Amino acid sequence: MLMKDKKSLQQELEELREEYSKTKDNKATNKHLSMIRAKIASINKQMTERKSAKGAGFSVKKSGDGVVALVGFPNAGKSSLLGILTNVESKVAGYAFTTLEVIPGMLLHKGANIQVLDLPGLIEEASSGKGGGAKIASVIRVTDLILFVVDIKNYTDLFKLLDELDMLGIRLNRRAPRARIERSWTGGINIEKNGHSAPDPRSVMKIFNEFGIYNANLILHQDLDSDQLVDLLSENIVYIKGIVALNKIDTLSSSECEHIRKEIVEKTEMEVVLVSAVEKKNIEELKDAIFNNLELIRIFLKPKEGEVDLAKPLVVKKGSSVFTVAKTLHSKIANNLRYAYVTGKSVKFSNQKVGSTHVVEDGDIVTLIYSKT
Repeated sequence: MLMKDKKSLQQELEELREEYSKTKDNKATNKHLSMIRAKIASINKQMTERKSAKGAGFSVKKSGDGVVALVGFPNAGKSSLLGILTNVESKVAGYAFTTLEVIPGMLLHKGANIQVLDLPGLIEEASSGKGGGAKIASVIRVTDLILFVVDIKNYTDLFKLLDELDMLGIRLNRRAPRARIERSWTGGINIEKNGHSAPDPRSVMKIFNEFGIYNANLILHQDLDSDQLVDLLSENIVYIKGIVALNKIDTLSSSECEHIRKEIVEKTEMEVVLVSAVEKKNIEELKDAIFNNLELIRIFLKPKEGEVDLAKPLVVKKGSSVFTVAKTLHSKIANNLRYAYVTGKSVKFSNQKVGSTHVVEDGDIVTLIYSKT
């Protein structure tokens, strides 16, 4: 198969997107739209691979207990929020395209060190490569949480942002499909449903063929639709949590702000925080939302002989075990861990003896017992 040049791929991509935008989504067009999505994903995969080979993207060193990307259209107030959240100065002006590079800051909240990245503002058609969209996406893809910063007077911008990120292969508040693909040399495309539903075999075969795959087994561990199959085959899809900061609420009445907040929650199922960077309203609520959506919890350590230090929590991910707590402190402690005593929500009574696989909860007090040899 002849390799198309970048210009040909870009032109084909734009034509497919135009066709997709003009086609109404209904039962009669569903299969056709699925094939368009598959073709778009296949081209995006080729273009991403070429850009990766050239090393396209911003260089950002991750640090802290979690990484948050501030994403929005130009002049939405990202730089102002970065300054308030992290005390880092990012150039602020009343016009678009102020931030031209990634500016990192560190949010200190509830004992956690959370890296916050102020990114250049996305523009419409960023997914087509305009405005450095691919470079911005390269940073977003390695973060733990997206904080959409949206001017409340232009709140419909959020839906445009979601569309652009979706076209860039970034899925918001969704989980990766539980299915796997096993390549083979012969036999065509086969589906092992294991009691789950899937698109009809002909559609599955066409989608596989669009990605240049003609022999493979698709093994399902959940119900799978055409869009999820396209994502599975794309391989460059990432799944990230997202929340919304509706900024500049000082420009509208409280009832108008609340109406817009409810509309966004209803349409996106994302958490929405009403804020004003100018008046510094609801900043603590925003910090809490960031902490909670990063799924961080605080563990308080108590020496075997001594008092617990409630001023210095150890921050770990929700779902962490006693072993993870020990490993966060030091690999030697984890390797020599015997058991632990826990007081808190994860146990039935105070100072309960637990094993290394016990899952801790926010606010637990933990005493690690380990061999010191």
